Amino acid sequence: MNQHDTSTATTTAQESLDLWLTMWNTDGEIAREICADDFRIHFAVTESDGSTPADDIRTAQDFAEYLDWWHQQHPGVVFTSIADAIDGDHGRLLWDIQAGDVHAGGVDIFDFSDDGRISRVWSVGGQRSMQS
Repeated sequence: MNQHDTSTATTTAQESLDLWLTMWNTDGEIAREICADDFRIHFAVTESDGSTPADDIRTAQDFAEYLDWWHQQHPGVVFTSIADAIDGDHGRLLWDIQAGDVHAGGVDIFDFSDDGRISRVWSVGGQRSMQS
């Protein structure tokens, strides 16, 4: 890969990262645009009923369907970006979440494919804001 290709992939990775929380806040269809075909996500938490439906995600399409389900289960939840960074094929995003009176934060760690789309994510949520 030449220097121009690396710059293009990094730019696309930043665009993917910039759309990540927009996707979580609004439209799961964005996953088809910013996630690689072999996308995987690994959550450190379970749903309130103890289930782990995200464990079955194997494609960007699966993730889009999961997000549609998630939006139905969690109406009114808003994610806010606190900080992000990209280092080559890797990135991170610190975020806060608001659900009614609940404010918490978390971090997502990303691997990007050669074309800058998201291929892997590890996501951990906490019990306090990332702004503190």
